[in-house]
Amino acid sequence: MNFIKKSFILFSCLFFLSSTMFSQKPFYHKNKAITWVGETEFVYHLEHFDRLNFEPKTGMQEETRTIKLDPYATCEFGNEKYFTNFILNEIIEGRREVTSLDGEKMDISEIKKSFGKTIYDTLVTFDPSTYKEQWLITETEPMYQIQAFKVRQWWYYDKEKESLGSMVRAIAPIIEIEKGDGSIFRKTLFWVKMEQPADKKYDYNNPFVIWAKETISSLSFKKVKKIKGRTKKILKNLTYKYPKKGKVNVLENDSWYPYCAASMEVAQVQEMMGTRVDTIITYDPETYKENIEIVKKSKVSYKNFEYYRVLQHWYFDKSTHTLASKVVSIGPLLNIYDDQGKFRFRRALYYIMSAH
Repeated sequence: MNFIKKSFILFSCLFFLSSTMFSQKPFYHKNKAITWVGETEFVYHLEHFDRLNFEPKTGMQEETRTIKLDPYATCEFGNEKYFTNFILNEIIEGRREVTSLDGEKMDISEIKKSFGKTIYDTLVTFDPSTYKEQWLITETEPMYQIQAFKVRQWWYYDKEKESLGSMVRAIAPIIEIEKGDGSIFRKTLFWVKMEQPADKKYDYNNPFVIWAKETISSLSFKKVKKIKGRTKKILKNLTYKYPKKGKVNVLENDSWYPYCAASMEVAQVQEMMGTRVDTIITYDPETYKENIEIVKKSKVSYKNFEYYRVLQHWYFDKSTHTLASKVVSIGPLLNIYDDQGKFRFRRALYYIMSAH
């Protein structure tokens, strides 16, 4: 009887250990549907901007907007920068795992020291009545000047869903202060652990999601820390080969937002990627006569896709105090040049929607 009891206890312990070890395995472990995982670090202005068609100092992110903000849940910290203020309070009160940019664990004193000293700046103003020159000393507390976040994400490809996904791993607050001379003081502080659950489906209608943002960014995936699979192969299949073969749902590029765009037939995609003829209308500078020039464009190759327009949703889950991301769509960008060969802008060829 004792032998049976001891065996049962031993079996229970082994089962517990194996289950714990298995639960600590990454979500892609032994998951054959996940054929690629890559890690990146991109800067996102999640709260500092809340308008359309802007271009911040990085020149990469084009849009951000609020899609949900619960005023009753956020009134404690203020609605303007709820997520930033909440995380900052969590950090200062020691409720977050924080590491330096080199990966060393940081205590509260080290965290506070990393913000830096108060910045004093001198501004020249003029008295509106006397028009005399005045000197104004400004005081800026760096702790409250977090304008952006560097986000460490896992990007992954689900073969069964033929879809691109993303998961937040950690965030690094970035201080951005515009000084009196117009220069920008910028400092990345530290990493804050922020692990997004792999099996949780996020939706801004969820009552635990009290803050949600949407960003559109032009991203290059050249510098990817490969964790599983082959980055180039997956991106080439998803954004180039599969659209040509009709294996993924392709939407027209009618606007920056693909929500109302119409689906494209395979023949349309193939025609768009093939050799095409464009008509360029120019005017003679002396006679002002209209000239019509026929320009033959070369075939679209995967090598043309240096950047991708990625539409993402971001959620703050109050139940887990976690920042989560979700890919809505990805669109390969083509460089557009004028008739003189000068670069003008980048345009999405089409959009590929991700599974939700």
